[in-house]
Amino acid sequence: MISHKYKSPNFNERNLSSALEYIIIHYTGVKAPFSDICKWFEKSSSKVSSHYVIDYDGKIYSFVDIKYRAWHAGKSYWNGNKDINSASIGIEIHNSGDEDFLKDQLESLIYLIKFLMNECNIKYHNVIGHSDVSVNRKIDPGKRFPWQTLFMEGIGVFSNRDSYNYSRLIPREDNQFFIEDIQQMLKNIGYELNITNKFDDDTIRVIRAFQRHWRSSRVNGLIDISTKDILLDIHSQFNEARVA
Repeated sequence: MISHKYKSPNFNERNLSSALEYIIIHYTGVKAPFSDICKWFEKSSSKVSSHYVIDYDGKIYSFVDIKYRAWHAGKSYWNGNKDINSASIGIEIHNSGDEDFLKDQLESLIYLIKFLMNECNIKYHNVIGHSDVSVNRKIDPGKRFPWQTLFMEGIGVFSNRDSYNYSRLIPREDNQFFIEDIQQMLKNIGYELNITNKFDDDTIRVIRAFQRHWRSSRVNGLIDISTKDILLDIHSQFNEARVA
């Protein structure tokens, strides 16, 4: 089910101080034939790669052996780790970002993630998106990605709390104690965020990333009722998962 037809030169040794903990999901983000994407990953000048790429038909291609550090996440951070490439396996899905993910792709993705979770002892809550670890640079796999489908297969964290209550709780101007709690929860989940007690631009960007993953019905960086409720639920689930 996994093809080894293509190989990328864009990898190096993993940092031995970083345990292999995460699976990072990406989309390719271009409207181009799959062959063009393969050529890009095969070019040393691109300095970009991924361990696996899944085409529209669901076929899985291995570009970098998982024992190596593929260059898929770039400058990134999660839960105190600043070298996500060393601590993760990257999976790209052929998708422009403006289209739905296909059934064949999702079936292959679920198969691959379950295989890797078992093979590498990766915990279910450590399957996350590129936009989670690279808040200031990336939005993939995007708000169309069906995280709930993975969750139903025992992959990732998700909340079934109401996603459509957009009633505003706070204005953009500071509300110190509430903002501090929000920032602390986002940081505890894993996001890179300083506790400033201000509703600043960094906080808005992280809230957008959170919404893109867990409240994709509206991604606006604002704290409304459903964002708050889902944040409380996701924060609780991560806390429970990490102490289990």
